[in-house]
Amino acid sequence: MSNTPRSSDRSLSLIILFAGTLFVSATLMFILQPLFGKLMLPLLGGSPAVWNTCMVFYQMLLFLGYLYAHYLSTRFNRLRQIQVHGALIIISIIALPVALPELMTPPTDSNPTLWLVWTLFIAIGLPFFVLSTTSPLIQKWFSHIGHHTSHDPYYLYVASNIGSLLALLSYPFIVEPNIGLTAQKSVWSLGYIGLILLIVVCGWVFIKLYQTEKTPDQAETPTEAPSVLTKVHWLALAFVPSSLLLGVTNFVSTDIAAVPLLWIIPLTLYLLSFVLVFSRWAKPIHRVSVFLQPVVLLPFIAYSFINPAILPYWLDLTLHLSAYFLAVMVCHGELARSRPHTAYLTLFYLIMSFAGMLGGMFNTFIAPFIFNGIYEYPLMIVAALLLRPVIRTQGREQWITWAKQAIFPGLLFLFGWLIYFGVSDLGAYMDNIGTALILFAGLTYAFRKQAVSLALLTGVIIFFIVGL
Repeated sequence: MSNTPRSSDRSLSLIILFAGTLFVSATLMFILQPLFGKLMLPLLGGSPAVWNTCMVFYQMLLFLGYLYAHYLSTRFNRLRQIQVHGALIIISIIALPVALPELMTPPTDSNPTLWLVWTLFIAIGLPFFVLSTTSPLIQKWFSHIGHHTSHDPYYLYVASNIGSLLALLSYPFIVEPNIGLTAQKSVWSLGYIGLILLIVVCGWVFIKLYQTEKTPDQAETPTEAPSVLTKVHWLALAFVPSSLLLGVTNFVSTDIAAVPLLWIIPLTLYLLSFVLVFSRWAKPIHRVSVFLQPVVLLPFIAYSFINPAILPYWLDLTLHLSAYFLAVMVCHGELARSRPHTAYLTLFYLIMSFAGMLGGMFNTFIAPFIFNGIYEYPLMIVAALLLRPVIRTQGREQWITWAKQAIFPGLLFLFGWLIYFGVSDLGAYMDNIGTALILFAGLTYAFRKQAVSLALLTGVIIFFIVGL
């Protein structure tokens, strides 16, 4: 585009259009979940089983939406994409207004999981699926319209997460107390119709500008597809924060303070991390996050795990949320920093959504059967430390570096193991052991530039704290 006032206005209009579409879609998605939950509440109540089933359903449908967006944008030409997606969004209108199916009867057995999944699918499956496709598909379309930022459209993801944040914070404090359920359903349905119109306009722009205005970046063919190792790295960087979100929410709600709506804070921090790491200030923010993580880790281990009783609950909560937020920021920062060429944009988001689904399933279905406590939470704190940015070498030299970094934590583990089984009355030495563990917690900062040493040393300390 030429750099004239008219072209500048047009450039800004395109950003507003595509970012606004993502914003509206994410807002509707995060309103729909509690809205439909209110409809289901009289039938099933608010038990953890119902909540977990809903969360897994939403995560699976989100993954399927991302899979659809990836397949549609990589296997079909632009005209066929518009035809297929247009047909889908038109069909989804039959689900409006949002309501429980009239012919559905309440479940009669004690395990309503299948009934709940089927009801969710019939009532909101289609519109939720359409909402889940919007973020990757609209960003992919934007990457082809020849805008001067089309070569890196990931910043549009910020608008999506701001919409999610707005809906998350506004529903319990503004929408629910002041707007009746019937009005909520009507307003949401009108918002969905508005989103459809925005998607239609985005599709028209995509068709019109696809070939007429392409930047040199878009004309280039990516030299290399992401390797298997890169994809696994993306998977880990998205899986750990997803698991941490549920782990820290469960931990602070049961072990620190059973406060209503406390779960909103971890989810808010989770969404905020995406806003920050995909923003224009991502690089300095990521550097600060990497620096602060080991700084906060020291008091977090020393007080929150070794001797939490001496802290007021608000300070204990602050330490846990700070350590969690920095872990999520570092992982998501690395994820944003490693984002691929736009040719692999939908693959990148697909892996992210798959990892998020796996994280939720791990905490919901696997962790309760293999742990007798909320051990997945400290486990993921350690995993996040392993994912810190490091100076990488190649092949055998990398393995030697990691092995060297594991020596000190390994010796500490062996020494602690010998004490644990060799001393008959550990209770008499608890003060000394606690002091020693605090000193070792202080040593973690010295290993801040060695991800393996930092992670394993933290893991060994927490392991013995839990064991004692």
